[in-house]
Amino acid sequence: MPLVIFFLVLIVIVWTIALMRLNISLAGVKKLSLLHGLAMLIVLTGSVLGYEFFHASGGPIPLTIDRILFLGLLALAGWGWLTNREHLRMINRMDIAMIGVTAILVISTITHDFKYDDNLPLSRLLFFYMMPMGVYAVVRTAKLGKHDLAMYSIALACFAVYLALTGVAEMKYLHAIVFPKYIADPDFTEFFGRGRGPFLNPVSNGFFQITGLCCMWFWWPKVGTRVRALIAVGSLIIVAGIYATLTRSVWLSLIVVGGTAIWFSAPQSKKGGLLIAATLGGILLFPVLGDKLLSFKRDKEVTVSQMTESAQLRPLFFTVAMRMFQDRPLLGCGFGQYAREKYPYLQDPFTGKPLSKTKSYLQHNVFLAYLTELGIIGLTTLIALLAVMGRAAYRLWFDRKQDLLRRQFGLLLAAILTTFCINGMFHDTSIMPMVNMLLFFAAGAVNNIQTTRASMPELVTTTPIRQSQRHGYPVAN
Repeated sequence: MPLVIFFLVLIVIVWTIALMRLNISLAGVKKLSLLHGLAMLIVLTGSVLGYEFFHASGGPIPLTIDRILFLGLLALAGWGWLTNREHLRMINRMDIAMIGVTAILVISTITHDFKYDDNLPLSRLLFFYMMPMGVYAVVRTAKLGKHDLAMYSIALACFAVYLALTGVAEMKYLHAIVFPKYIADPDFTEFFGRGRGPFLNPVSNGFFQITGLCCMWFWWPKVGTRVRALIAVGSLIIVAGIYATLTRSVWLSLIVVGGTAIWFSAPQSKKGGLLIAATLGGILLFPVLGDKLLSFKRDKEVTVSQMTESAQLRPLFFTVAMRMFQDRPLLGCGFGQYAREKYPYLQDPFTGKPLSKTKSYLQHNVFLAYLTELGIIGLTTLIALLAVMGRAAYRLWFDRKQDLLRRQFGLLLAAILTTFCINGMFHDTSIMPMVNMLLFFAAGAVNNIQTTRASMPELVTTTPIRQSQRHGYPVAN
């Protein structure tokens, strides 16, 4: 605990110095939007100080810190709209896609047994979709300034460093310095011994760390040599934290996101060399690391052979999903109903496939999860939503009329979408703690930027940016 506090204080000092070097005075704090600050606070408190940290009886829905803050956010946003301090925006494609996904989820939930398994479907609807949708609506419509965007990137970068330090401490069983204490509670046996963080899930933990790493590198073009050295150190800490998740899909996400960022920021003349180097690296490393990636010790309670068997279950999940889809192709078995509806499809006396091995698991693929529970209609709306987000991210990053700070959030949303989809091929990322919240939060910010055409000057930098740097990251001398 004292060591974690020390590192958090150190992070605050470092970024305070960075902001001072950027000539952002304390008066800039007054320019922060209360709504955007509260939205960011909900993301952070929901991640660290969620249900496991504190909850109180509030009728059928337990009260937590982030849920109380969420009610305050809605109240403040409503007051701002009523008093014309904030203005609703014209509905665009992303809004329609968001509404479409939410409508299908609501209809599917209320037309099935939403009280199943102690209100599990209803709880998932409220906390994994409706709350993120509410945060999206506020972030998407509230006035967004340069200081709000700077606050977002700094908060997520610092949060990633905290997650990394905590994850390394978990992997090394240094539980005395882990905070909050429930992270190191051995009663939560799943993923124990890996960097699961306050989410108690290594995929969510890696998801936020990759996002924070991207935010940290936002500042590279805007700072001097000393702060760049701090960014490099912070990056190494986060990479160590991502390794501590001991999750292959998270590692793959880091490689793809990092490689894509390097590709876009590199000058055209060097892209051919980068492609050759990456290809040769893959050819040389895969024979050495391939077998080790398929089976290695990670969870305290899971053996190497059990991990190997886990990888072999993927085709069985696909077989079960296809059989469920064939019986209910349009609307699926109902949102949150997979755990109950899968059992008739686990009996397979003809092909000899041991489908019963999957009976204690949920779907390990977000797209198959949508297909089984919401049918082809639900899967189509999900893909449409991700496509609209991806299009918005692409257009913002390549919009030369926008300044670099805004354009970087297009790159950030692209990184989040990439991480979501890569991990979604191996896990149901839609029901992992805070993943939807972060995705919808970033999408709301990008949509807000694109629909706000007012000029926003760049943050003052300590070093000049060359002509070739104006629309991307610095080019090496």
